[in-house]
Amino acid sequence: MYTLLIVDDEPIIADGLYEVFQTVEDLELDIYKAYSGDEAYELMKKTRIDIVLTDIRMPGMNGLQLMEKIHRQWPKCRVIFLTGYNEFDYIYTAIQYEGVSYILKTEEYERVIGAVRNAVLEIEKSLRLDALLQEAEEQAGTAKELLRGNFLNGVIKGRFYKNEINQKQFDELGIKLNACDRVVMLVGRLDDLPKGLPYSEMTRRIYNVSLIAGEFLSSAVKYAYFTDENSYMIWLIQPGENTWQECLTFVKGNIEFIQRSCKESFGTIVSFALDDGPADWIELPDRFNTLKMVLSYRFGHDTAVLLTGRGIIKEDLRDTQEKSVEKLSLNRMKFEMLAETLEYGTEEDFFALMEELTRNLRTVRSMHNIVALEQYVSIALVLLSYINRWNILEKVAFRIGIHKLMRIDEHESWDDAVNYLYRLGSILFDIQRQEREKRAQDVVGFIQKHINDNIHIQDELTLIRLADLVHFNPSYLSRLFKQVTGMNISDYISDIRVKKAKLMLGNPDVKINTVAEALGYGTAANFTCFFKKMTNMTPQEYRDFVIGRHKDKA
Repeated sequence: MYTLLIVDDEPIIADGLYEVFQTVEDLELDIYKAYSGDEAYELMKKTRIDIVLTDIRMPGMNGLQLMEKIHRQWPKCRVIFLTGYNEFDYIYTAIQYEGVSYILKTEEYERVIGAVRNAVLEIEKSLRLDALLQEAEEQAGTAKELLRGNFLNGVIKGRFYKNEINQKQFDELGIKLNACDRVVMLVGRLDDLPKGLPYSEMTRRIYNVSLIAGEFLSSAVKYAYFTDENSYMIWLIQPGENTWQECLTFVKGNIEFIQRSCKESFGTIVSFALDDGPADWIELPDRFNTLKMVLSYRFGHDTAVLLTGRGIIKEDLRDTQEKSVEKLSLNRMKFEMLAETLEYGTEEDFFALMEELTRNLRTVRSMHNIVALEQYVSIALVLLSYINRWNILEKVAFRIGIHKLMRIDEHESWDDAVNYLYRLGSILFDIQRQEREKRAQDVVGFIQKHINDNIHIQDELTLIRLADLVHFNPSYLSRLFKQVTGMNISDYISDIRVKKAKLMLGNPDVKINTVAEALGYGTAANFTCFFKKMTNMTPQEYRDFVIGRHKDKA
């Protein structure tokens, strides 16, 4: 989904184009309008704008001044100017910029739609960064990059004291960030990887993602990029010349393009979680652990996630005791992998690892075998840790005797104990599925209630506002809403408005102006246009029809 912003100081033009593009379903546009350059700029600071269709001559901030601000905030944005015959001096200046085109105000709507459609095609073409991927194949890592990655991994794992994280260290390692300033963390993860993918291929894909991310982020923010031992991709970000709010908005807006470019360019699905605010360097270990949980916090059936803010899981987080760092005497990495598959919800991989870890355990005869005990307890701790962190003890205990988990004497044999672990694992995955569906239903239900309660306030119904309410990226919320309800958010809003309009129009004492106001329309003319489009009748025609039907029944 792309965002289209229509800007014109004449409301009749802006409103008319807005209505026209609402009917162009094949472009899947999220459409906004503004009646001045200043209003457009304020909106642009809140969300990513992909295409701007704007008048070139406006009072206050004109089209050229707006274009310069657009390219500073959203360098990839396409600008289409609406111009008159006598304004080619302005256009000559404008078309020197990349991604700028123009059409005459006298053109038919089809020509305007065609210009926007061309802009969409240009954006999609830019997502296929073939040259950039070729560069990825040719470039090799350096010793400094390795040291930099090791140092930054140490930072997010809490291995350094505060005074060890200093500018001198940054300068020596080529970390182009300010050690005295806070940072925002973005965490990414490759999803849906084919089984048996060689490590070299995974490394290549991760490297390609980093190049694509750099292409979109480097124009407006400073960042340091690295990966950890579990192949999480981490970006530590500071503003360039912008404020923190503008920096966060810019990053949020571009994450989706990074995601789509990765899929278009080399078929890799990437999930992202972005922190909701800057943190001190010493706070990064906690932030990193929380963002990993955010990445595992899925809704519905969507493969790739794109979430902004730790607030999304605040109800599920709980205080936990510090984990022991004592090294296991066998298969430590296997148990870590088991924990990861449980976190990600990859059920098939989880039980494949369980089979590998418990195959020999089933054959042990003595219940006092210390190695078997360690093996069992290590798996049990993975399950117990998950239950505690996600605060689902009551849900689990309702379905299985949880007292048996850490009590070997509750099992008659190791085979019986292993079967218990399998049953508990199955229950955890079942709860995961139920929770995902419930979260999706709860989010959509909350959005639907907000729309119903605020149908008269246009600003409360924008996709940006609705997404902010639930800590989602706007496009991700749009996909989830359609996945759950089978309809777009805009169609749902229109449906609610039509139903409420029909109810109010059935009362002859309620004026049409009052109905328009109650549904968030500025004028009766705008409401009439909307209602006729949805019902093939004007509001007055519908009222006459309803009243006439009631008279016939009487």
